[in-house]
Amino acid sequence: MRIAFAVDNPKGLDSTIAGRFGRAEYFVIVDLDENGGVVKVEEFRNPGAESGSGAGVKSAQFLVDKKVDAAVGPSFGPNASAILTELGIKTISMAPGTPLKEALERIKDILT
Repeated sequence: MRIAFAVDNPKGLDSTIAGRFGRAEYFVIVDLDENGGVVKVEEFRNPGAESGSGAGVKSAQFLVDKKVDAAVGPSFGPNASAILTELGIKTISMAPGTPLKEALERIKDILT
């Protein structure tokens, strides 16, 4: 399973959830094995972060291209949410500032 986390500080598993999904500076993508163990952690600059408009759509399309199964962020705008949901990517809201490790533990039961 591949899970994308919207973050403002690219610190891998020590990152925290960003204040906004579409304008988050980075995405941390975590690959989990069938037992929920972390296999791989990658950091990517969010192409929507500097967008004048349509940041959520650009961010959502980026995650679609990265073939994630779920996206975690503070909230999702209607356009980003529609794209992700339509393509079978689960959206999970998490409070801004939540440590990524904590968010990951909270959602494992939801996703596995």
